[in-house]
Amino acid sequence: MKKILLLFLLIVSSVSFVFSQNPCVRDYQINNGGGSCPDLNGTSATGTITLSFNGVIDPLLIPTIAFVTDITDPLNPVLVEDITFGTGTLLNNGDVKYCYYVGPNNNNNLGGRNSVFRFVVSYNGAPCSGEEGTLPVSFRAFTASRNNSVVALKWTTSMESNNRGFEIQRLIGNGTWETLSFIASQASGGNSSSDLTYSYTDQNSTKGISQYRIRQVDIDGRSKLSDIRVVRGYGQKGKTIVYPNPSSDGKVNILFDEVSGIRDISLTDLSGRVIKQMKGVTNNIVQIDNLTPGFYTIRIVNTETSEQVVEKIIVNKR
Repeated sequence: MKKILLLFLLIVSSVSFVFSQNPCVRDYQINNGGGSCPDLNGTSATGTITLSFNGVIDPLLIPTIAFVTDITDPLNPVLVEDITFGTGTLLNNGDVKYCYYVGPNNNNNLGGRNSVFRFVVSYNGAPCSGEEGTLPVSFRAFTASRNNSVVALKWTTSMESNNRGFEIQRLIGNGTWETLSFIASQASGGNSSSDLTYSYTDQNSTKGISQYRIRQVDIDGRSKLSDIRVVRGYGQKGKTIVYPNPSSDGKVNILFDEVSGIRDISLTDLSGRVIKQMKGVTNNIVQIDNLTPGFYTIRIVNTETSEQVVEKIIVNKR
């Protein structure tokens, strides 16, 4: 009996030890476009935030986002206001995903203008156990553009810490991600606090959509993925491409030729009923999912130029 009790106490103490501290944010990823996020008081989600932590998250104590600071200029941090965050969802890889909703003026879209943010979380009102970890690399910009059969990638980092370099990865159509090349960090010893610009040229004559991303690799082997950039196929026309169309799985993607720009997107069914609205979208690719079979109209408005694009899509039965 004593042995059983001792074993039980050891198990309990070990479990308590695993979650004894409240981890802090180590990294973040912003994805504009609410996707499967629920509406909040009749407002569609602007996007999602995925946070990585410097420790193990207790599934029974998922942190909330207390506040966000824009630290693009480290000497003049700015508190980001008029944003509401949903409840976090613990992912299989240990990250936590949050839906977020902007204020009425839509001025604080977290994906805009290549800003750098600092997320502070709390656990039932208690802060994390120490200062938030620093990002290994801060991307100031990342673009992909096609010129005939050549796709030019360009990215700029504003800060690098312990960085070994970057893997260039590509996905064509419905295939799988492949690594094209590796580019070593320009930073001395992998550390830099000034802007560094990189480029890569891909000979790509495929006629289908191509997606690109960068896998940043630390000297110690840890890595993180950049946002995805999408380019049209060789010979494809138009500033906006909706694919696949028709859709057979209830999902469609919207690709914008211009990487920069802020857009409002609305989706209506055949009767004119608004199915989905997204405000202040800055990504050049957006996915809409959970669509039932039918005919839909997508209206895209560039809020800076008032230019409108209307696309018709079909969702077939699965």
